[in-house]
Amino acid sequence: MAANDNTSMGLNYRRRVIYHALHDTFSDPQEVRRFFDLWQRDHSHEAHFVVTRFAAVVAKNAGFDAQQRSTFQRRLFHGLTQTYDNLPRVPDTWMPTAEPAAIQAAASSPSASLPTEAATTARVEPPELIVFKTFAQTIAAAILAKADRHPGVLLQAVGDLAVATAGREQELHRIFERWAEARFASDALPKLQSQDDLRPLAHLLYLLAADLLGPMQADRLLAQAASDAERLPEASMFSPQILL
Repeated sequence: MAANDNTSMGLNYRRRVIYHALHDTFSDPQEVRRFFDLWQRDHSHEAHFVVTRFAAVVAKNAGFDAQQRSTFQRRLFHGLTQTYDNLPRVPDTWMPTAEPAAIQAAASSPSASLPTEAATTARVEPPELIVFKTFAQTIAAAILAKADRHPGVLLQAVGDLAVATAGREQELHRIFERWAEARFASDALPKLQSQDDLRPLAHLLYLLAADLLGPMQADRLLAQAASDAERLPEASMFSPQILL
């Protein structure tokens, strides 16, 4: 594997993406090092499309609000659009020294070094779900920032969304309600029947933003969400435009 092959997501490339996002987020080098070591220890085996999991861990440990978490997550995804040489070099003293051959082998073949369950989890996340989660988090972060200033307004607004009284649309509304109760966390999205459910959920998210933030702001968020998702490698397999 070439060192600058950002498509196959070599381990050194992923290190630089993580370091870049952390460096742009934390002014204290010790905090950057702490979270970088955390990623090395607990998350370095993960494929790039589960950086949302690491973003959630950092947000929890650093006490981020929804907007700060969204910003950090966008920095991670932005790093994935950069070439290896354009990303900052990780300090040599931060690099692990134990079993380098095994680490490099894991970068070339993640499924060979992961337990079966973890390898399966890394493989099964479909591109349309990766795109949708990134698309949704841009809008959800703004919704939560507004809703958090008015306790109770989020679930009330979700309940007031106009939907059919029966059929799949009603079921999707119940799914959307459960997701809203979990504050639109990426890993809390209820299981869907197919990718055809993604567009109605995106529409409900837009309607909620229009209700809480106003139509003009909702339109701006929709455009930003599509732009953020377009930067993902998975967008070549599932276009964010399908969600509009």
